[in-house]
Amino acid sequence: MILRLGQIELFVTDLNRSKDFYVDVLGFIEVERTEKSLYLRATDEFDQYTLVLTEKPVAALGSFGLRVSTPDYLQELKKKHEEAGIRAEYVEDSGHYGKGPVLRVEEPNGHPVEFYHSMEQIDVGNGQGGVKALPMRYTHLQKGIPPIRIDHMNLRVLDVDKALEYWNGVLGFSISEYVEGKDGGKFAAWTRAKTSTHDVALVKHKEAALHHIAYTVDGIAGVVRTADLLADAGYRDAIDYGPGRHGVSNAFFLYIKDPDGHRIEIYSGDYNRDTDLAPIGWTQEDYERNGRLWWGPSVPDSFFETTPLNPDWMKEPVMK
Repeated sequence: MILRLGQIELFVTDLNRSKDFYVDVLGFIEVERTEKSLYLRATDEFDQYTLVLTEKPVAALGSFGLRVSTPDYLQELKKKHEEAGIRAEYVEDSGHYGKGPVLRVEEPNGHPVEFYHSMEQIDVGNGQGGVKALPMRYTHLQKGIPPIRIDHMNLRVLDVDKALEYWNGVLGFSISEYVEGKDGGKFAAWTRAKTSTHDVALVKHKEAALHHIAYTVDGIAGVVRTADLLADAGYRDAIDYGPGRHGVSNAFFLYIKDPDGHRIEIYSGDYNRDTDLAPIGWTQEDYERNGRLWWGPSVPDSFFETTPLNPDWMKEPVMK
């Protein structure tokens, strides 16, 4: 089975500039750096890394990874994709350190997906009953907000109903909430493998793209601290939208942009609900009135800008 959203790779145009923003200001933990990539982890995560920044000529979503329960499930997923007429490529070497084999897929809207099981974990002790410290117990070394864990991502798709044929139908993701569009089709849907509100949100747009990635912080105070932190560090213009409260998901939010324009949601306080329960439905009128924003500042035009997708996904060899 699919367990959760586990990793995201963003293409950035200047790795040193990105390091200043993500590590020195926001407080991501730098785990590894190669010539072209920076591997980052949030404070409470056991995986070696959840965010990869890779230097490329053009900023884009490189790929995102969904963790599955067993290595064998990758082959089961490969069969499911082939039966659905979707190309899936099993690759022994993902090209990223600490990560086992992956199943690379270009889902029907063109989004670059990697399914994986094996990921090297951080060292918490000797494995013989001795524990040095859990990952979150290094507060004396932390700076920035800091981000706690990866939570979700929001994708733009041409047709939400068709996208759900894949995310809900092929992959079996639960739908927590949805918006019924004015034209009779769905305008948006929040889908999940875990019990919180979403791993992957799908929103109708003129083209397939990434809207944002999201990391949780320590409560509402952590969200507000992010705005102070960015302004104090000279990144006031990086604040895109918020803080405020979503009606959908109930989350408290702040949207910020990195130096390449990638949008990051700093996020706290959504609910947990069993995945077998019927989804909560909004009309588009109610969503636009109260769903996107329960309270807070009006939505700026910049909020509807997006990040393009990796143009070479499954068209080039895996990185080495």
